[in-house]
Amino acid sequence: MEGSNPFALWEENPENIFGRKEEGRLFKVFVNATISKQPGVINITGIPGYGKSSLLRYFKHLAEKGGLHAPLVKAEKGENFETLVDKLYHEIIVLENVPLGQRTPINFKELVDVGLDKQHFGIIFLIDDIDNMKKAEEVIVELVYVAKILWKKKSISFVITSTKEFQIKSEVVSNIILKPFSEHDAKEYVEKTLKDKELKIGEECLRSIMADTGGNQKLFKNVCRFIYDRLRDNEKIMTKGHYLAYLPYIMSMLSRESFGRMYQEVPAAERDILRVLAKDEIHISDVAKELKKPLGPITALTKRLLERGQIIKVERGRYKIFSKLYARYVIQRSQ
Repeated sequence: MEGSNPFALWEENPENIFGRKEEGRLFKVFVNATISKQPGVINITGIPGYGKSSLLRYFKHLAEKGGLHAPLVKAEKGENFETLVDKLYHEIIVLENVPLGQRTPINFKELVDVGLDKQHFGIIFLIDDIDNMKKAEEVIVELVYVAKILWKKKSISFVITSTKEFQIKSEVVSNIILKPFSEHDAKEYVEKTLKDKELKIGEECLRSIMADTGGNQKLFKNVCRFIYDRLRDNEKIMTKGHYLAYLPYIMSMLSRESFGRMYQEVPAAERDILRVLAKDEIHISDVAKELKKPLGPITALTKRLLERGQIIKVERGRYKIFSKLYARYVIQRSQ
């Protein structure tokens, strides 16, 4: 279809984030608490594609709108503690009145001693994908410690995101666990996205895409984007027939843009488990039986897949691949 594709993966305006009203409300309370010198840590958890990075950009926008500085950095794979602190420091020195020649901080305790200018009420440090770091859990413990010692002293807080769930128990920590799109959310998103287009999505098409993507926001948007690209100019409705007809093209594009890299990052022993789970959701003990391997090592490898966001827990001991489309890709690679 001619014209720009409305199903853009990256929203330039952070205010256009969809389906995060409750999270936004909680963050505004967090901003007010920070300004009142009640520091804290927000821990956002969700599998890849659930919108962690978009939510962090939205929080940055809200923090700045509330009169705070909000340096945002992404933790890279294998990055150490000192490098992350250095990145955050250089994000704020371009905005703050920091004296030249000041020694670069080497930890969070030194970082928060960097003076704030009088034009802002405080600062919220935003760290995306903190679980990419070396010894990520130790870094989070340090963040929590700093937030505690700053209580009633400074207006400084932290927000972090991760795929891996960290069990952080502290009165200064708030946990936000992102959920997949509901069918209602997906329908509202599509209607809003297509409001300026003479195009609608059929109910069966929507349900089919939701079933195959598992409500993964990024994956859902990708599928809609690929279907839109293939539609003729005179099309008025996106149907299930379109989805099924374009499925080979969709799988090819997903393989190229994301699935291929995701699969290659998984070690061979974990791929064996993926191949079993690709058939259907199953109890971990049945995976061990099918692979004819001890339950202990299989359980440990399954936990790694869970931390990567490639599988999700259905119930205690029972897992499935995060979407049917990725399961289809795993089966294709297994043949």
